[in-house]
Amino acid sequence: MIFLYEQGEQGIRISRVFGIGESVEIPEKIQGYPVTELGAYAFSDRMDRKEFEGILASGKLCRDDGIPADSVEGIPEMAGDVLQEVCLPEHLAKIGRYAFYNCRNLRKIRVGSELSDLGAGALTGCHRIERVEAKLREDGSSCLRELLTELPEELRVDLRKNGETGRFWFPEFFEEGVENTPARILENHVHGSGIRYRNCFSHKSLNIKEYDKLFAYARAWEQESAVARLAADRVLYPMELSESAKEQYVNFLKEHILPAVSYLAQKKEYSAMGKILEEILPGREDLDEMLVWSEREGDMECVSLLMDHLHRHTKMRRKVFEL
Repeated sequence: MIFLYEQGEQGIRISRVFGIGESVEIPEKIQGYPVTELGAYAFSDRMDRKEFEGILASGKLCRDDGIPADSVEGIPEMAGDVLQEVCLPEHLAKIGRYAFYNCRNLRKIRVGSELSDLGAGALTGCHRIERVEAKLREDGSSCLRELLTELPEELRVDLRKNGETGRFWFPEFFEEGVENTPARILENHVHGSGIRYRNCFSHKSLNIKEYDKLFAYARAWEQESAVARLAADRVLYPMELSESAKEQYVNFLKEHILPAVSYLAQKKEYSAMGKILEEILPGREDLDEMLVWSEREGDMECVSLLMDHLHRHTKMRRKVFEL
């Protein structure tokens, strides 16, 4: 992989990336200088070719192993539909305008704690992003709010701080223009609980208490499978989770354990599934339903886990009865 870059007073600006593959990890440093900026249209397939030629003529080229490169002739650009995953360096503070414009297959993006400047339209056209990873600053702030305003689709967000990970789901929302004929105005209607979740920020920090209070809206407006994902991951990754908030998630999972287990099984997260089962302690009827589902899906590891759980807890109940 080869990086086209420019060196400024604050550090290195990445202008273009060349290589073969679907994922890009931008290094923390190039030639000993920290990478602090991602240039405008850096990953877009719509970069102006005259502007590109100018940057190519004045910039520098470096391979991902730190060795300078002489040319990118014959090496494809990592841009547009090619890109599926990108990991940005810890010291990157700025993403230029339309940096990911029309990266239609981009599914995951990871950013560091120092990102503070998100250019206009940076994620325009990125409608398949499923996952965002962000590192929080010591005060709990991050660039997450700015990222979410450009991403109305359902998102899984992993927040990291001091070695702890919190996993938060932000449901989808969409806006619809509805004509009010008598009033001769166009009214803007917003559908989905996602808009409420995206508004539970205090300045640049996610207000986790407010986030957890919105669960009733998710239950009312979102599909069962989406709510089960949200509840399961809040229990599994309980960053700043109060006992009352945990209780509401656990109570939901007790009533909707099958969609939660099927979600974890599809992700092959069997250890997490075991933790949820121990937390919920589902009854025999629910366990039988989950066993039927996992056998039908041909997931023998899930079957084994459920049988083990059933055996251990049935045995425990029998001992109590015998006493």
